[in-house]
Amino acid sequence: WIDASATEEQLLAKVSDPTVVAKGKEVFQARCLACHGPLGGGIVGPNLTDDHWIHGGKLLDIRNTIMEGVPAKGMISWKALMPAEEVDAVVAYIRSIRGTNPPGGKPPEGEVVSNS
Repeated sequence: WIDASATEEQLLAKVSDPTVVAKGKEVFQARCLACHGPLGGGIVGPNLTDDHWIHGGKLLDIRNTIMEGVPAKGMISWKALMPAEEVDAVVAYIRSIRGTNPPGGKPPEGEVVSNS
């Protein structure tokens, strides 16, 4: 697994590993669905399936948002609660659901970020 000095390319490689994505889905279902919905379409938190991102949509941005949280919006920092391999797996899962447009998803928020 990668450490805090991860690169975009290292994270992108995890997206193509079905085992990592499956682990990410499992962790997402356990820790993230209350705010982001079971399919990532957003509830209290934003929709994670579109190309619009409030805090950056590159894989390193997503990883940083998970690690540091967004206290002003009610998202806790997960770095003390999830091992790095789980964070990376969640990042891979979130990238894997981009473009899925689940029913009832929240409308786009933030800036457009092209797929990475």
